[in-house]
Amino acid sequence: MSKSPQLLNCPHCNAPVEYVLGDTLFTCRYCGYAFSWIKEGEFKEIAHGKHFMLINNYSQTQMRDLVIDWMRKGFFKAGDLAEKSEITEMTLKFVPIWLVNVRADTVYTGKKRIETTQTTTRHRPDGTPIVETHRRVQWIDKSGDFSDIEDWKILAVRGMTFPVEKVELQVAGKTPFDIKNISPGAKLINGDVDEELAKREAEAGIRNMHARRARSQVDELLSINTNVQVGEAQLLTVPLWLMQYRYKGKFYPVIGEGASGRIVEGKSPIGKYDVLVLAAIVVAVILILVFILFFLV
Repeated sequence: MSKSPQLLNCPHCNAPVEYVLGDTLFTCRYCGYAFSWIKEGEFKEIAHGKHFMLINNYSQTQMRDLVIDWMRKGFFKAGDLAEKSEITEMTLKFVPIWLVNVRADTVYTGKKRIETTQTTTRHRPDGTPIVETHRRVQWIDKSGDFSDIEDWKILAVRGMTFPVEKVELQVAGKTPFDIKNISPGAKLINGDVDEELAKREAEAGIRNMHARRARSQVDELLSINTNVQVGEAQLLTVPLWLMQYRYKGKFYPVIGEGASGRIVEGKSPIGKYDVLVLAAIVVAVILILVFILFFLV
């Protein structure tokens, strides 16, 4: 069941702000005031010095051309995708993303598995040589440390599908948020992740990243200690083109970033010849593995 739109008044200019239940992060589309909703009648201002934006630099026509160009490039796409597709939906949304400054320092200990192989030759009584392979496994201690300082990206809209962790935003080109720079007709999206929640998610995210990195350095992780320092958080409003196209009766989503014009995510059908190529690659890999295992045994 969809949530019904509600209205509250902007604490700064008293203009109506539309929201749905669950939203906690707002930017007034009349005055640009950004705030978090703590509880009924209590709000927390997002200071102007902490609210930035990326400018949308692409019109609907320009973004359409970029999508068609994206359809023509890359592997495992239908060969007639650009010619036979119809773009059915193009919506520009300004989406809130938190940038949380975090530093993590990790120390770990573990064991590394070292395998050596030695080949010897002995002879039967009749002089026939027999080649024997001996494997030796040794476990050695390994320890290390590493550090990272990052502006960790947290999408402030939990129900939205967007690979924020994989996208390089043009943060160097950010400007102080100005409601006048919201493109006409664009939607200004509320969020449901406030600053405190964003900081907790950023800390958890960098801890998980360091745990994966430590595990990749050893074959058996014995101990890990990660110290995380969470700094300031900034709110970055980013222009995203959410699009959809139809190809042979099926619909596929595409997301474009309006500041750089990059297609950051898109689904596409695989061409029939690409399916055959992919199947041939899988069969070839299986045959190679079987060949290797046969000679090792």
